[in-house]
Amino acid sequence: MSKILRPSMPFQTGVPGGIYNGKMIEIRGRIPYGAERIGINLIAGYESSSDRVLHLSIRFDQHCVVRNHRQYGEWGPEERQGPFPFSFGRDFTIVIAVERAKYRIAVNNQHCWDFRHRLPMERVKAFGMEGSVDVHEIEFIDGSNPYLPSYSTTSFVSPSSYVTPGYVTHVTPVRQSLAPVYNPVIPFAYPIYGGLKPGMTIYISGQPSYNPNKFTINLQKGAAQYPPPDVAFHFDPRFYNRSVVRNTQCNGVWAAEETYISHFPFHPGVSFDLVIRVHADRYSVSINGQHFTDFRHRLRPLEKFDTLYIENDVSISSIRFS
Repeated sequence: MSKILRPSMPFQTGVPGGIYNGKMIEIRGRIPYGAERIGINLIAGYESSSDRVLHLSIRFDQHCVVRNHRQYGEWGPEERQGPFPFSFGRDFTIVIAVERAKYRIAVNNQHCWDFRHRLPMERVKAFGMEGSVDVHEIEFIDGSNPYLPSYSTTSFVSPSSYVTPGYVTHVTPVRQSLAPVYNPVIPFAYPIYGGLKPGMTIYISGQPSYNPNKFTINLQKGAAQYPPPDVAFHFDPRFYNRSVVRNTQCNGVWAAEETYISHFPFHPGVSFDLVIRVHADRYSVSINGQHFTDFRHRLRPLEKFDTLYIENDVSISSIRFS
């Protein structure tokens, strides 16, 4: 289960674990007075041109909820029948439940519409939402799926740029936004769309377990762990020998470790705030407001490295980007 709190609109995020029979997406929010349209999309990619596997268009100006899909830039036939369960100034809960033959969509605990699969559900890579709406929470709820690989417990949540859906006459790209993530399940992978860039800052707040061996923070290429990904920056606090290893990995081979530290800044069960800043020539790391170490770039281009990956003996309360 993965949860995103109070995302700003427009918003797009990867779908943790993908879409499969039994998966549910729950959206909680409020309709502001004067709202016109709200778009909800399951998307086969991260580009403005990506196919829309499921498109929900909540239209206050037409008092209907349109269901549709888009493939190769062409919209399919609209489905408009059914209730309109939304009101200005009222809270709502939308649940999209994935079934083998269709999506079942409920609002405020009432089944409202079905939408039969027109494109394979497995193509869904991203969830997007935009329009006149205050979203309090988006939650991805895992169902039973015996076909997921053994490492599928990795939580995979991340926002990206989003564009207005098909009910407008033109498409305008929006500035990329990496939304905060709270209390992710570990191991956790966060795709950084567009990759690393000088000037980027990553804020990680967490707590080692009470009997930790180590924990790991990687800036790497992709979320898959097999085959081993290229890792531009490996930050590995090891409690068993009170070291913090910094390194890179390329083509499955680790390079020379950097291990010098003035002190070991982590303690079992004690919260920390860690900041990684990406500079043109290096990464700098601060812990609890104090500069801790620098690590010069060994692997380039930076844009190639598009995932923050965290694993082992740590719980994370929040991750933020700026």
